[in-house]
Amino acid sequence: MATQKQPTAKVPETDKTGALPDGPLFQPGGYDAENGILEYESMSVWWWDNGIWGKAGYALANDGGKPTSGNETIRKVVKFIGAELFNLMHRPDVRFSRPFNADWLFALNKMLALGIKRMADISVGWTDTREGDARHATNTPQSFKLYPVPYFGGRIRQEDALQWCGQILVLLSEMMQHSDNDYDDDVTDLFTSMVQEDLLRIQKNLAMKYLSTSRADVDAPDWAGPAADAFSEASYNPESLFTEREMVEERMPDQWWPTTNDLTPIVGIAAPMAKVFCKPWPEAGHFGDGAAIEAAWPAGGTGIIARPGSRR
Repeated sequence: MATQKQPTAKVPETDKTGALPDGPLFQPGGYDAENGILEYESMSVWWWDNGIWGKAGYALANDGGKPTSGNETIRKVVKFIGAELFNLMHRPDVRFSRPFNADWLFALNKMLALGIKRMADISVGWTDTREGDARHATNTPQSFKLYPVPYFGGRIRQEDALQWCGQILVLLSEMMQHSDNDYDDDVTDLFTSMVQEDLLRIQKNLAMKYLSTSRADVDAPDWAGPAADAFSEASYNPESLFTEREMVEERMPDQWWPTTNDLTPIVGIAAPMAKVFCKPWPEAGHFGDGAAIEAAWPAGGTGIIARPGSRR
């Protein structure tokens, strides 16, 4: 009895150089071999490469392809956190590697505390009445408002500000992609607890490093965040918590920083419009050999860009 010949998989043909043709052959997307760039939509924080803002390393939260929401509650929370981060990242403190002034930390802590409280206020449990759910009509999805902030490159010297900024941008991304956006205006415990966890993480870090609070204290169930007087002249003393090297630094090179008037056009941009200029930041190891950084960031990645109208 003759055996039946099994079909064999067709092997893609190669070109004259022996390379396989472009195609989906187990790849997440296209690959630009000339520039060494993977061409698929990254889920990391976006680089907002829009003229001078791109040269200044501005970033946006990644909406993951979901720039709109029919849930007005979530849109308001995204706007609140984004606008507060925008304000904090444009204060002078972030330009220095030394510890923050007390008023910067107080403003951050107030945003974190209010964010945690508002999550508790709006949360709807699984057995609660969903008063906001539609019966016939549904909300028309509207754009999230995004607030670009300086993030990439070397303009932000304060490492903790940079770390917390990145964590908040990732949180905003998670909020925009959360399935609760498909409810009309309600948000569940799943959403609110996620936001509270991330904000509380930053608040604990702030309290331990800058206010000399212990890990045991911040992990206690009844810990309600730093008290207002923790930021007073009598209590806040960074000289006792940081080394002399951490307190002193060389001046930054002369560079342009935006004024309030400069920032006016980018305060609260509709996500579908803002993301037109979004792309992954060209990092060495992921996007080539590092030469992309030189192309994207003049002066060797130092973040030195000429003032508008200057002769440099």
